[in-house]
Amino acid sequence: MSFLSAAFLAALPLALAPLLLHLFDRRRNVVIEWGAMQFLQAAVVRRTSARRLKQWLLLLLRTLAVAALVLALARPILPGSWFGSRSYTETIFVLDNSMSMTRDRGVDGTSLFSSAVQYVLQQLDERANGDSVRLLLSSPYPVWATPGSIRIDDRTRQMLKSQLQQLQPNSGQSDLLASLLTAVQTERSPRQDRREIVVFYDGQSKDWRSDDEAGWKRLAAVLDQADIPTTVTTIDLHIVGSDESNLAIDRINSSRTIVGINQPLTFTARVTNCGTSTHPGTSAEWQLNGIAGQHESQIPALEAGESHDVHWTVSFPEIGVQSVTCHLGSRDVLSADDHSTLVVEVVNEVPIAVVETAADLAELQRDSFLVQAALGWLNAEPLDEHSVHVPHMVTLEQLERSDLADYQAVIIPNLTELTPTLVRQLEEFVHEGGGLWLAAGARTDVDAFNQLLFADGAGLSPLALDRIVSEVSATEDNADHRVLVSTIRPDHPATADLADRQRMDLSTVAVSRHFRFIPPPEGENAGTLLALSNGDSLAVEHLVGRGRVIVQTVPLRMQWSDLARSQSFVVLVQNWIAWLTQPQATRHNLLPGDPITVHLRGTEITDATLRMPQGDEVELTGDTVSDGVVFRSSRTSLPGHYVVELGVTAEQIPFYVSRPTEESHLTELTLQEREKIASVLTRPTIAGTTDAAPVGGHDPLWPLLLAILIALVTAELLVSGLISQERFGSTAISESADNWSEHSQETPFISDTQWTTFTQRSISGGTSERTPPAWSANSSVSVSQAAAASTTSDQESPSSQNQFQP
Repeated sequence: MSFLSAAFLAALPLALAPLLLHLFDRRRNVVIEWGAMQFLQAAVVRRTSARRLKQWLLLLLRTLAVAALVLALARPILPGSWFGSRSYTETIFVLDNSMSMTRDRGVDGTSLFSSAVQYVLQQLDERANGDSVRLLLSSPYPVWATPGSIRIDDRTRQMLKSQLQQLQPNSGQSDLLASLLTAVQTERSPRQDRREIVVFYDGQSKDWRSDDEAGWKRLAAVLDQADIPTTVTTIDLHIVGSDESNLAIDRINSSRTIVGINQPLTFTARVTNCGTSTHPGTSAEWQLNGIAGQHESQIPALEAGESHDVHWTVSFPEIGVQSVTCHLGSRDVLSADDHSTLVVEVVNEVPIAVVETAADLAELQRDSFLVQAALGWLNAEPLDEHSVHVPHMVTLEQLERSDLADYQAVIIPNLTELTPTLVRQLEEFVHEGGGLWLAAGARTDVDAFNQLLFADGAGLSPLALDRIVSEVSATEDNADHRVLVSTIRPDHPATADLADRQRMDLSTVAVSRHFRFIPPPEGENAGTLLALSNGDSLAVEHLVGRGRVIVQTVPLRMQWSDLARSQSFVVLVQNWIAWLTQPQATRHNLLPGDPITVHLRGTEITDATLRMPQGDEVELTGDTVSDGVVFRSSRTSLPGHYVVELGVTAEQIPFYVSRPTEESHLTELTLQEREKIASVLTRPTIAGTTDAAPVGGHDPLWPLLLAILIALVTAELLVSGLISQERFGSTAISESADNWSEHSQETPFISDTQWTTFTQRSISGGTSERTPPAWSANSSVSVSQAAAASTTSDQESPSSQNQFQP
């Protein structure tokens, strides 16, 4: 015998509690010697033995009831089939519900996922009543589709079939390794002595994570340590070696996701042939907020693995959130990746603060003037073509007195010494999501910078300044000795456009003077965005709280570099400011798992609804903050379209969670990968393989113990009732005067004089062999009744003669 909850056995000594309480209660009684008790003993001596037996029986029932309760909580099980029960099998069906399962199987025109569902439906009909079934979905991570293990009968079989027919694949990627670990380690029912795991998949290599050596070793160890025989069967639904052509839109990009009214914005969609054969030429249709026919782009024939970019430039006449979708015109084996979406927000303006530290200089020598010009502003007035970012010119003194929450970014293009108060304000501003751009110049105090802004690595700057380094003049003709911008990060949103050397000339910008950073400790990332040909960093980034910081080692004025003369300068200023102000804006384009956050300023709306890609709805409750309400949700594991609908206004705010591009690349498992998977799943040491010895069942004992407990409690109540009836009688005596008089006439009592004489003789030691005068044969009945009504439970237990225990 074994116990599933052996910790409850520690409470087994509580079964002695009824006996201990009985013995403790007896000690509280005081025995009083009473000579007249010899006459009452004769009336009850016939019942003493029977009552004693009932008392011991009552104690035994109570003790057994407590013991049965404790043992039932410990959940004992017996090996084998002691009660004639058969062995039961639990089957766990693991369904690959990733995007690649939407492909046609190529045999009967049904999708791979539909074929998997049909297989499971057939398996359900073959399962015997009493066996158990679970359903596990593997995309985007293991999710149980059934609430625990379901025992098969006619009703549950139909329920499972109905649930299976409602399942749909999503746009995510499967994790079959994690799904197997989840299935093997799930808790089993004591009735189950065998487990079968059946995996339905489409042969995609990425779903199995075959390169995760640690994960597969862990799975092998878990299978070896399984407490019941476990069999794993894999069913590949895809026809191996079939020629498939799949054209996919990887993603849509734009230089920014916040744009002003009527400002042109170019969208670029990258189309890739992810199949194994050449795809003929086709077209791509652009849609705006679901409205088709906005624009059409042509796509040439693409070889396997080849990509092509299509573009659309559009402007938006109204403020709001806009969804731009690109949809392929032709159909292929995987239609779920034929489209992609990018969400942009159209705003009136984005306020930023630009600090002027040299107001006495001419305009062309002011760094702030160059920032304004790059944004399309002149003398606080917008030009015909201007950015959505509106520069507000301030001095350092004005900035310190300002409420920084009025701006989304602060730019100090030629840094001078900052006061400790202003530094603290900037730290709070950045922590709350603001952007900060610092450019060191000739008036920058190195010691003050390192003390206040670097602060031993805890400040706004990720690196400390060393000194000013003078290079060969940028005006000299000897280009071989000039220091140029040589390294531009192509994978960063702030520098991706600048890395295009065919369109941008940033790599030709020469630097004559610059500050040198003190290098970080070995192994730490400096966060370099731009670097010079001599290896020094020109610009670094730092993430602080929710905000972002860029520190560059040259001012914007032309005395230190010819950056402001380059064609890349306008793109650099606008893209960097767009990246710095992004945290303050609502982030509409997400990756799986990224939180949805909606910050509503100046509103009293506290409830909203989140609509998910597969039609589910989640109620959201807003968190009240100082300037409004914030709605948050992290339920974004599935790729696709999400919509937050605000309570009273019913305003809809769209979001888009992009799908993993790897799911579009139809890469089958190699022979080596299949052999590796089979070596783990068909290990001879796994209990439950065809060569394993049969294992007997396990009968749970606690249902029987609970039935015994009910019987013991019932018997205890019956015995207690009988004892109480004998002690106090079955009918109560009415306390009314008439009934009492009638009862006293029927039951004769001795007189006071006779009783006094009798008790005096008893106390003095005298004895009388005859019955007291007032007692007759009939009076003995009432005496016995009085004795039965006045004695306690301890009188009924064995005691010495002539003793009375009240």
